[in-house]
Amino acid sequence: MPVRLQWSRLLCRSHLRQTCVSLTCNNLSQPARHRTESKVVHSPFSDVQIPENLIDEYVWSRLERWADKEALVCGMTNRKFTYYETRLACKRFAASLKKRGATPGQVVAVLLPNVPEFAITSLGAIEADLVVTTINPIYTSFELAHQFKDSGAAGVVTIPELLPKVFEAQQLLNGPDFKPLYIISVNGKGPRPDGAWDFDEMLDPMVDTSILKKNRSNGDVAFMPYSSGTTGLSKGVSLSHRNLLANIVQTNHPDIKHFFDTTANYQDVLPSVLPFYHIYGLTMILLRGLSYGCKLVTLPKLESQSFLNILKNHKATLLYVVPPIVLLLGQNKNVTPEHFQNLRLICNGAGPVKEADAEKVLARTKNKNVRFCQAYGMTEASPAVFVSRNSSRFDYLTVGPPISNTIARVVDPTDDTIEYGPGETGEIQVKGPQVMIGYHNNPEATANTINSEGWLSTGDIGYYNDKKEFFIVDRIKELIKVQGYQVPPAELEGLLRTHPAVLDAAVIGVPDDRTGEAPLAYVVLDSDKSAVSEVDIKAFIAERVAPYKQISAGVRFVESLPKSAAGKILRRLLKDEYEKTKATK
Repeated sequence: MPVRLQWSRLLCRSHLRQTCVSLTCNNLSQPARHRTESKVVHSPFSDVQIPENLIDEYVWSRLERWADKEALVCGMTNRKFTYYETRLACKRFAASLKKRGATPGQVVAVLLPNVPEFAITSLGAIEADLVVTTINPIYTSFELAHQFKDSGAAGVVTIPELLPKVFEAQQLLNGPDFKPLYIISVNGKGPRPDGAWDFDEMLDPMVDTSILKKNRSNGDVAFMPYSSGTTGLSKGVSLSHRNLLANIVQTNHPDIKHFFDTTANYQDVLPSVLPFYHIYGLTMILLRGLSYGCKLVTLPKLESQSFLNILKNHKATLLYVVPPIVLLLGQNKNVTPEHFQNLRLICNGAGPVKEADAEKVLARTKNKNVRFCQAYGMTEASPAVFVSRNSSRFDYLTVGPPISNTIARVVDPTDDTIEYGPGETGEIQVKGPQVMIGYHNNPEATANTINSEGWLSTGDIGYYNDKKEFFIVDRIKELIKVQGYQVPPAELEGLLRTHPAVLDAAVIGVPDDRTGEAPLAYVVLDSDKSAVSEVDIKAFIAERVAPYKQISAGVRFVESLPKSAAGKILRRLLKDEYEKTKATK
């Protein structure tokens, strides 16, 4: 499902309807008009009742129906947990956290790849009344330090391979006000590393689970994934139990529901390759899948043969994907109809997919029962906002109408009091119970994203048709989307300026056939310092950021950068310059 780091932004048809006004970077507004009657789009689906539970209570509320069925299977080792075993492990982990001093509202960071223990640590921490902040395992120690500090994490759960980075991050944070994090290591069958608690010891059958008491409410923060929003550095997105539960039941409305009911003779199988630390994988696969009794087969990273083996050997029935997976399925020579024999749905998100790529995958399935669909969301909306109808089998480009309990509108990007009607293009705003509480400890950023009437600005440009179906055509914000991940230009620019030979820097996203977009840096060098090359600059950044954030499109050395009177970098002018240069080659 398209998600912003979050759920994605999908590109619609390469041309807009005749009634649409095309938008460019230089002019995002439409012809001036007076505000008339409201053009708010209401969901065509009936409202759903939002549970008053906590998220862990809801996930286990129907446990007795499928207690003996497999809940979590490691796609690499075949390590398995039944629903009963998973529930018991979560309870023991929660009690162990309490026993070791965890207090309600405390933040714990989960720094894990997709392994069965991700579910146990996350849901166990929630049951212990903690807040979970999820972190990308490929982050560098610099990036870890930022999220540890910004989230106020008291502890971290990780694997032995990542412990060196955790220790380095703690060293970066050392100071009079820094309290060292407690560290829990998921060791598998290995020995307990020095300086860490052993995860398996915390699941000991002798753990007294009677100490668990409910000390939090439905409106309290449960998860805090990180997103860059519509601009700027990454921020903690405070999602309450109610936000997440709303999104789970919203996306299971009969008109858009993807799961079949789990029975004694049937269980949906979900390959879980989309990372759980990302809101798409967290809500749409992990939390939603477990609450409906599905079998989740985890894969720590996308490796084509392992992924294809899971599809075939575990007889996958549903597949949530991102563009690189769509390309893999459409192009990999090892893909055969056998991989799709039990599949009935492929749902794309976290980035644009071309219609031809979707059709190429469907052609290779040789299975007329497989449906390809798209949806849209963002971390700030838990994430789902628009999901295409089950009845829309052959329209791959719409992200669908607003889901239950949700309203949306298209407004002038420069004046959100001006609303647009069907076929008219503008910025999409949404409102619903899934919208975040706000950004953690950042009221200014929250106010810039959610207005006084509760409208969440998506930063995306689109339109809707007469059937209330939305199409995403562009985005206002300057975030770079690399394989569905968000790369904030400001983050890379800040790092570039810390290089001793760099006076100033700007970063833009440019098209890339493999990753969607790629970062390109414009750098102003200090003439008084030793000369540096593009290789030097790239290596400097590579040490400090995750691979997808690296300046893969290159470095251009310039004498100065275009800036506004207020000193703001005018990235759109750099994009214009890039396009002109590209056109002349």
